[in-house]
Order: sequence, then structure tokens, then C-alpha cells
Amino acid sequence: MKSAWQVRAGRQGERDQESLAEGLAIVGWGGVPALGRFDSREALKAGLRECYPQRSTYVIGNWAGQLWRFYREMNEGDLVVMPLKNVRRFAIGEVTGRYHYRPGSAPECRHARPVRWLRTDIEPGEFGPDLRGSLGSLLTVCRLSRHEAARRIGEIAAGRPDPGWQHASANLDPDATQADLWEAVETGAAPVKLTVRALLSLWGYRRRTATSLVTVQFELAEHGVTTKPAFTTARMDAVVELVPVADEPGAADSETDPPGLEALDDLPAKWVVRAVLPEEPSIEAVTAGKPLATAVTLMLAKNYSQLAVVDADGFHVGAVSWESIGRARLTNPEPTLRDATTQVRVIDFDDELFGQIDEIYRRGYVFVRGEDRRKLIGVVTAHDLARQFGTLARPFSLLEEAELRLRRHTKRSVPEDVLDKAVPKWANGNPTFGNYVRIFADRATFELLGWPLDHETFLDLLTKAKNIRNELMHFSGDEIPEQDLAAIEGFCATVKAVDQS
Repeated sequence: MKSAWQVRAGRQGERDQESLAEGLAIVGWGGVPALGRFDSREALKAGLRECYPQRSTYVIGNWAGQLWRFYREMNEGDLVVMPLKNVRRFAIGEVTGRYHYRPGSAPECRHARPVRWLRTDIEPGEFGPDLRGSLGSLLTVCRLSRHEAARRIGEIAAGRPDPGWQHASANLDPDATQADLWEAVETGAAPVKLTVRALLSLWGYRRRTATSLVTVQFELAEHGVTTKPAFTTARMDAVVELVPVADEPGAADSETDPPGLEALDDLPAKWVVRAVLPEEPSIEAVTAGKPLATAVTLMLAKNYSQLAVVDADGFHVGAVSWESIGRARLTNPEPTLRDATTQVRVIDFDDELFGQIDEIYRRGYVFVRGEDRRKLIGVVTAHDLARQFGTLARPFSLLEEAELRLRRHTKRSVPEDVLDKAVPKWANGNPTFGNYVRIFADRATFELLGWPLDHETFLDLLTKAKNIRNELMHFSGDEIPEQDLAAIEGFCATVKAVDQS
């Protein structure tokens, strides 16, 4: 299947013209030799460590991922989107050949892929809002995969309008407004279905926070509707249906509520189990009655530590693991699958995850039931839990580092009387991100920092970081959007680069 990629031509677009003129997608990393000598991502990481010994393990891993995608994962026929920084346009091309190294070129122009450029004059507005969001990544190389990106980019490359994205089960136009939503609800010609992400976006929200949940819930209630399932816990790209809440009981009061209707409460969304399940939940299982060798073979082939055991209808029976197999063999040299099957905790897809942490770390995993409360749809392991905590914690750690560096340099460079005017007394002289935006909106004050940065660009980065930080302060199980994380990483890297103290 054809993929789509964004490949940036340098921070300031310094490789734009050479890329277009020579029919290439070019990436930097001038200190890295030809990638053909690296036969694995780990080998590439080791090579990057030698080239850039002063860089952190995280940065080396990030760079290795980008270069590996450019070298090995990008295929002929894939589409490439290149932002043209100097003219605020985009170019779209088709990859026509393999990676090659150009030793005779400038150091920052040696890693390349041949590309046939299809269009080089694309206005940002030709991309739908969700695609524009994906193109906001600060990575040099990133895959564009959300919302049928490759198909839509192909349409734009052919000179046709972006067809937009809509979940197969949704029926509300992707460009609908709140007025369109209420009109569709009131006419009642067909059930109104849309994704949670699309529902929130009608009010200008991108994540579920205390503010967004209360606002949207209030508006729905004011129009006498709710959602099925509840938009507070459904996946962001899952489809919810707007259903009417009964206006008043009938004379006989014999009506029943729609099946599966969930009440929306006034609390923010819980961090539910679905937060760590993949977008398309599934689970590998072995059917009870099969030979134990079947389970062993599956576990070896898939590199699993455990496997669900289900009956012929797919309902949970138990689990088999290397530990349970070892225990079974202590009492029987030739154990059956039944001998090695053990009981484990099974939780529902919308259970609050915090209550399961002790069990997950004690046993190593729990199984998850789907919306029918019967069939298994996934497993949550201790590794999943650690990864999710890391995903949620990383933006906070980056922002904290940037804020500490900014605070230290600000107190050293900006006169106290200037700070006193911008910082409330209750803050004890410690500016918030919002205070920094006000302080450095003045070019003269910004120049006191002595940083070799463009004032307008820095202020834009700072404002974005402030807005994202404010959103993060409202706890949510939803992962931070890729473009937001890239913006935070870019801001932190900028401040770190100029703050050498």
C-alpha cells in the first residue's frame, strides 16, 4: 500500500531549491556516512553515537528512527510532501528510486531519494485542517498516516480538492458546523453519527479536558441529546451517535431508554483501559482443547509471554504463559493446555486503569473485554503501562526543562522592575508561560536575553508552548497530538541550544 511522508528541506528551507531542481528528497545529518553500511536500526544508532557523542540517548534514538524511515521504510511509489519555507507553499512528489549517498555534494545534502515532483505550488489551504495539523510536525522525516493521508495527498497532487476524511460509520459532513449539527439532530431524518474528535472540534477543542467535556456536555444537554457510547470515554476516532433524551414521560410511562445509553457525568474523562489499547483492538488467543504445542508455537512465533485461552465462541477461559507452562511441567512431564491454563483478571474496556495498576505489576498483565462485556479485545501489560506513563510524562518533563532554563536566563537578563510589572505578586517573582509571552512581546526586552534568535519566531514558539501547557494541565487519557509534542520538543531544543549556562 502506498504511504505518504513529510520530508523537510532544512530548518530554513535551505535545501528547497536543490531538491526541486535535481528531483530529490534530501535530508541533513552531514556528519553521518552512507547509510548503506548500517544493516539495522541498532547499528545506525551506534553509528550516530560515534558521529554525535555529545547528544543524548533520546535524541540519538529519534534521529535513528527518522533516518531509518528515509533509508529503509520509504518505498518507490510513496508520496512525499515537502514544505517550501521561503514561499510558504508545499511540494508533493512521488518516490522513484532507492536511497543513495552523494559524497560530492555539500555535507547537509548527501542523503537523498530520487523524487518526481508532481506539484510545487500547493497553498496550505488546499490541505484539510487535520492534514495541516499533521504537516506541523517539526521532524525532518515523518510518516503521514492518519485519516487516509496518502489517498488524500494523492488527490491534491493530481490537482483535485482534498476529499477530507470521514470514518466509514460517520454520516455528518467533515466540514459541518455546530449549526449543521443541530439542524441534522432536529430534522431527525437519519441518526447523526460522527467521531469524538469531530464532535469536540465543533467547539474548537482537540483533546478531552475538564473544560472541553463540561462545555460540550452542557451544549448537548441544552439540545436534549446525549451520545451513545459516551464521548467521555470512547476513542477519539470512534464514532458516537447522538440520541435524544426523553422530553417527558408519557401518560402510561411505558417507554424504555435506548439500549446502551450511557449517562454523561460532570467529571473529566477517566484514564480508561482503552487509553493503552491500540487503535484497532485485537488479541491473539488459542482455543481450549488444542494441544499445548499450539500455544507454545504461537508464543514463540509472536514473541509473547502469555496467550489468552478462549472457548469456541471466543469467550475467555483463562491464560497460558511460560510461567504456567513451567509450573505444569513440575507435576506432569507431558502437560496439556488445560493443565497449563491459569485464571487471570479480566477487566472491561472502559474500566479506570488506576485501579488495575497493582494487579498488572503483580501478574504482569490483565485481559480486556470489549463493549459486549464478553469477548476479549486486548491485553494490557506492565510494559504497556510503563510506555503510557512515559508518553504522558514526556511533555511535562520537556516543558519543565524549558521553563527552568527560561526562568534562570530571564532573571539574569531582565530588570526586576520589568518583571514586577508582568508577574503577579502571588507568583513570588516566578513568571508563568503566559507572563513570558507578555514580557517578551516587547522586542527590546527580548533582545536583553542576548539570544541569536528571530524575535517573531521565538514568540510564536513560546505562545504555542504556553497554549499546549495550559491544555496539558487538564488531565486526560488522550495522548498529546504529534504536532503538539513536536512543538514542545522544538521549543525545548531552541531554549537549550541558546542557554549554555
